[in-house]
Amino acid sequence: MYRRWLAILTYTASTVCNSFQIPPKNTKGQVTRRQLIIPDGEFFGSIAEKLAWPIGGIAAFRIGARIAVIGQPRLPNNCNGKDIGSRVIRTDKSGIRVRIFYPCKKPIQGTSYNIAPYCTDGRETSDGMAGLVGFRQLGISFLLAHLAEAESGCYENADILEEEESSLPLLVYSHGYGGNMDMATYFLRTMASKGMIVAAIEHTDGTASSTILNDGTRLPFSPSLMNSKASLNKRADEVIEVSNFISQKYKTNGLFYGGHSYGCPSAILASTRRMNGHLDGLILHDPALGMGYDLLPRSGQPDVPTVSYTSDEYNRGGVRYGDVTLHVRGAFHGNFVDAPLWAPSWVMRPLSAVIPACGPADPVRVHDDLAISAKAFMTSKSVSGVIGVNQADLFEPV
Repeated sequence: MYRRWLAILTYTASTVCNSFQIPPKNTKGQVTRRQLIIPDGEFFGSIAEKLAWPIGGIAAFRIGARIAVIGQPRLPNNCNGKDIGSRVIRTDKSGIRVRIFYPCKKPIQGTSYNIAPYCTDGRETSDGMAGLVGFRQLGISFLLAHLAEAESGCYENADILEEEESSLPLLVYSHGYGGNMDMATYFLRTMASKGMIVAAIEHTDGTASSTILNDGTRLPFSPSLMNSKASLNKRADEVIEVSNFISQKYKTNGLFYGGHSYGCPSAILASTRRMNGHLDGLILHDPALGMGYDLLPRSGQPDVPTVSYTSDEYNRGGVRYGDVTLHVRGAFHGNFVDAPLWAPSWVMRPLSAVIPACGPADPVRVHDDLAISAKAFMTSKSVSGVIGVNQADLFEPV
């Protein structure tokens, strides 16, 4: 379609150019009015020729980008046949949005569940993520628009498996700077398939790529909404509020806080403030400790069992935290969300030269092994549970 329009544009421009060829001067050597206001055909022809390449390049880029995301994002087939449910709820106190992932019942014969969308708010969510990585500012938000039409692979609002509910641990998960509750949908779906309930928070401090507040208004990414310490304090309070709310709704076996990047200081700070009940541990993915703003424990270590997983770049930076830190070989920062699955690896890996979206490791396997390791930790409620889980292959204790 783009080539057809380019051909029409070029042909039209050439036709217009040829129709305005300047006639010779009149016998008195005077220049006519027509000659004064209309350039010669060569001028129009050169403009059309110069426009053809950039217009053609833009058209080819858009066509190529659209072709590249056919069949994308890639829904992993790593849940071992287990059905996973997803529902979006709000806390009763502040109205914080939370997306929950959990093992669910199979549909009763003769009925069916709808498949939940990947992006809760459709194009608003995908455009928010595009703005985070600079695509919207460059006018290329369409590169992530296919996410608005994608499916999550989870049954929407399905009933939880009641017979397993009391045996499932709860992981309250805080997203990174500019993230949202949908950005790791496939990863958290995989986590839930190993036997846990995951509650993904969408923070309201302005660090979510976008969210819908309790009054129905949309809050876009607004990092200047609060100063750094106020932002982290609010995030930590929201982790606690969500954990209290979800713990009342489900009969779970164990409570853990977790997060990705900026979500890690949020979870750590929340762990120091939790007053109602026991916290069993922390699960941290690429902890952005520099964003702790002197609010984290002065001892440098939390007072609950903690396991951290680091990407190649965070490992090179010497990031270590908790009782054990595992370097995930071949993983980049984006491997702890779904970024490597949004487009083919031949698109995402070269892009990682600019944005650390996708490392050389198999992204589906990274998610699967992280989920297996997390479940081992949650089952044992001790860091000893993670030692030995593929550590000689994908994981490297550091």
